[in-house]
Amino acid sequence: MKHSMGDYTSTLKRNHEMTELLHKEELERVEMEKQLEAARLEFLKSQINPHFLFNTLNMISCTAKLEKAGTTEKMIASLSSLFRYNLKMSEQVVFLEQELKIVDDYIYIQKMRFGERLNYTIRIDSHLDLTQYQILPLLIQPIIENAVSHGLEDTGKEGHVILKIFRSKDDLLIADVFDNGIGMSPEKLKDVIDHLDIPQPESDHGVGLYNINNRVHLFYGKSYGLSLHSRPGFGTLITLTIPLLNLTEDEP
Repeated sequence: MKHSMGDYTSTLKRNHEMTELLHKEELERVEMEKQLEAARLEFLKSQINPHFLFNTLNMISCTAKLEKAGTTEKMIASLSSLFRYNLKMSEQVVFLEQELKIVDDYIYIQKMRFGERLNYTIRIDSHLDLTQYQILPLLIQPIIENAVSHGLEDTGKEGHVILKIFRSKDDLLIADVFDNGIGMSPEKLKDVIDHLDIPQPESDHGVGLYNINNRVHLFYGKSYGLSLHSRPGFGTLITLTIPLLNLTEDEP
């Protein structure tokens, strides 16, 4: 019996040591996953953060002003603003009004390109304070860019991009971006949706949406992100869903 008790005690001790080892390994695994997610976030941000020479653009803008080329000056100023905003990728969050200002700059430049072919409408929930809530930078503007480049550029017809932003009943920020462009076939739509979490180097469309969706997953969690609906010849709707962040509530 003494021998059996000794074996039992030894077994308990080994089980305890094994449990502690497994717990330690689990803690190390969780920490490694956190570091990996942080590294992936930085990598994703670097992919859509090209090196812009906005100081040169500002100089050109000043020259245009001296030459009284008002339209050229405004175009360059808008482009410079876009470039400078890209550098904000190093910032974790920006106010919602900053993101929408950069959308306006982008649309202005595209309207200079497409002229009357491009129509843009923005509808904002009147109960949503744009100066109060914050989001990751470059979440909405790239979706607008996607709508213009993939929805309207090759249609040869008048296009309309509609941005609708509102606060849901469960305190989520919803951004709907609709374009009346060429749309996607069911097969193409399924392929794009299937690759929202997988990069497609051969497709600018895939890379852009992949970056947005994964940045949202890494920062807000996998419950949030992009959803897509599309019909050939009718258009495409891309919806961004994220939690509302008010990081100023605790400030004195």
